[in-house]
Amino acid sequence: MSHVCGGVIGYPITPSTEISEMFEAFRAKGGCNVWGKHPFFFEPEGEHSAQSGAMGATLTGGRFISNASSSQGILYGLESHYVTVGKKVGGFVLQVAARSVSKHSLNVMAGHDDVYALLPSGYTILFGSNPQEAADLAAIAYRVSSLSMIPVTNAMDGFATSHMQCETLLPEPELLKEFLGDPAGRIKSPTLAQEMLYGARGRVYQLQQYLSRHCGDIQPDSLTALNEFLQQSGDEIEADNEAKMITDTLTWIPEELQAQWRRQWINAFEKGTRQLVPAMVDVNNPGLTGGVQNQPDFQAGLVDHKTHFANEIPNFVRQAMDEYGALTGRCYDPVQSFMTDDAEHVIVGLGSVTDDAEAVAQYLRSQGKKVGVVSIKLLQPFPEGELVAILDGKKAVTILERSEVTALTNLVTQSLFKARENNDLIRHRGIPPIDNLPKISTGIFGVGGHDLQPRHLIAAYKNMESTLNVPFFYLGSQFFEKNPTGANAELQEKLKQAYPETEFMALDTEENPSLLPDDALRIRFHSVGGYGTIATGKLLTDILAGVMGLHSKSAPKYGSEKSGAPTNFYISLSPEPIKITNAELEDVEIVVSPDHKVFSHTDPLRGLTENGTLIMQSHHTPLEVWKELPANARNTIREKKIHFYIVDAFAVAKKHAPAPELEIRMMGIAFIGAICGHVDRI
Repeated sequence: MSHVCGGVIGYPITPSTEISEMFEAFRAKGGCNVWGKHPFFFEPEGEHSAQSGAMGATLTGGRFISNASSSQGILYGLESHYVTVGKKVGGFVLQVAARSVSKHSLNVMAGHDDVYALLPSGYTILFGSNPQEAADLAAIAYRVSSLSMIPVTNAMDGFATSHMQCETLLPEPELLKEFLGDPAGRIKSPTLAQEMLYGARGRVYQLQQYLSRHCGDIQPDSLTALNEFLQQSGDEIEADNEAKMITDTLTWIPEELQAQWRRQWINAFEKGTRQLVPAMVDVNNPGLTGGVQNQPDFQAGLVDHKTHFANEIPNFVRQAMDEYGALTGRCYDPVQSFMTDDAEHVIVGLGSVTDDAEAVAQYLRSQGKKVGVVSIKLLQPFPEGELVAILDGKKAVTILERSEVTALTNLVTQSLFKARENNDLIRHRGIPPIDNLPKISTGIFGVGGHDLQPRHLIAAYKNMESTLNVPFFYLGSQFFEKNPTGANAELQEKLKQAYPETEFMALDTEENPSLLPDDALRIRFHSVGGYGTIATGKLLTDILAGVMGLHSKSAPKYGSEKSGAPTNFYISLSPEPIKITNAELEDVEIVVSPDHKVFSHTDPLRGLTENGTLIMQSHHTPLEVWKELPANARNTIREKKIHFYIVDAFAVAKKHAPAPELEIRMMGIAFIGAICGHVDRI
């Protein structure tokens, strides 16, 4: 956004807040976009006003404009989102870190409720699976929006992608300048409808209009000669942006009008062109867009929008993806597949889960399983034909949903049903016919940031292989204990009898497989909000990945309570790229706890490997700390031969921080020093 946008109007809402914050920080330091323009930023009083303002800013034309929002913020501004699309506000991109919409309780973590809520508004919706894709699709989004004149939503999973730290190649400023083009510049109208609206009357028409206004100031013979010249040389005049042909006309123009005539010639637009981001309103010439329409005009407007504009979007998406791939080598398609050519069982997903699924599919392939993954990059308009071509001949398909709305399931199912109907009679253009439908299941996962382990995805694949093949289930949720006792056993039996279908909504799981190489390194922080643990984790990730030459992936875990509440940070380091994204690290080599009370509310030793390292904050002596540990913790440390270190990071920070406000950051530095100085593998 910083390199591209001419302005951003946004209102803070987790987890999209940082998107606007980083743009404003760049702008406040004097940053300019790649066209040398210093952008603006404005924070209104709420999300509805933010979207209304962003729409208005885009309507003035000549600039790429963005807003960033999530969850309730999108719902609050939904009225304006409908209008933004309806007014064909090209050049606008809504950046979304997808988050669950609060229902029975508040939640600020990942979910697709907000993105699905945008579907009826008509946005073109792109969805990335990781930070690299989020950055690349953001660039593609601005290109598609400006070409199609339909606003684009660039979505990513909140926290799982938006707050994920890993190696990413950001598009270079010069590349963006070449790829996107100057939003104030002129382009050939990409479609006939756009040409009819914006480019039907070009330079010749505008010069003729000038002559009609000044017919009394020009000799009749000269006026006739001018009009004949314009008619005979129309095509050449339209392309003459440098006014080379104007010399041939000056003999017919009175001297006092020649300067005006020259300006008119140079500033007139070439026929068949439009501004890349068109100006729908002029702040110096107030007008009205989107007035009241009665019958039959309103429906006619909807038909025009769909047939002459929205139907062109898939072509523009493919064009932009191809152009971007040619410039960067990072190629995208509306639907991307992984190991699906000979697959019998396929998972279809949206967002970060597809990276997890690819890691699991690769593992299952090593066991001889014919499994694959489909990752949807273009959610709307849905690429039905491409998806059907991939799923043709598969035995079973499971659609993973990060929402109970199951919009993706509906889109996939509709595509397959159309393909089956085409097998009898071609009715749906662009969709290949298929003779047999795969069995379709839906798995709900990760809603509200719910943990998703590799074993859960393996269970989803095994469900497709089974004769039962449960059609609807939740990954990671267990409704009943396997061996309940006492009152729990009685309650469970009553629930099973009253709600027998519930028992099939949870899949049995096995042990987690190891999806990282043996020399990978995993670190888990246990802390509380306000201790600077997230900043420490980010810095440690940068240091270790850079010094050790490893791939990295790290992310925080915290709730809406923020300060004082439990906070985790997970770091994975590996010589190979890391795909697992949504799984909390259960097995780790290093545990760091800035929380000196950690044993009172959790088990930091859970999953710590043999000969692993535990580093904990305390101002007590090692013997005092040892005596305070629970007996089972002392036994675990002995049995697993865990290296246990104590550091008083608070005291170190207080002594060495150059200013009081830097004490928390210095505390993190002390933990980083302890890790680097006392872990043999580092």
